[in-house]
Amino acid sequence: MLLRASSQAAGQEVDLSAAVEDATDGGVEDGVVLTAFAEAVVRATDDLDTARARALETLGPAKFVEAAATVGIFNGLVRVADSTGIPGDPQMLESTADVRGPLGFNRWTGATASGVAEAPA
Repeated sequence: MLLRASSQAAGQEVDLSAAVEDATDGGVEDGVVLTAFAEAVVRATDDLDTARARALETLGPAKFVEAAATVGIFNGLVRVADSTGIPGDPQMLESTADVRGPLGFNRWTGATASGVAEAPA
């Protein structure tokens, strides 16, 4: 939900469904390229080399390094939180209640530790 908070702080409107739906930029500059790159990294897909090359070409070296660092940091944080059972804090759960269900986040493994888990659809 950091994307929502940071976009609100910048006065930019984004569509969070782009994080879980097919190829839409979500209102984020180069969002399609960034999403494809992030998914290829996190899922270790066969498309990783292609996604990496496209991201580097589209973003340029400086923005590519920022994107890669962000993907790495978030991937690591989520894995640590999920594996140790760290629940979401009450303020975060309250501020994301309106989007977690519609985006399917309450069906993810980490939702169990926070007491907001829903059965898979």
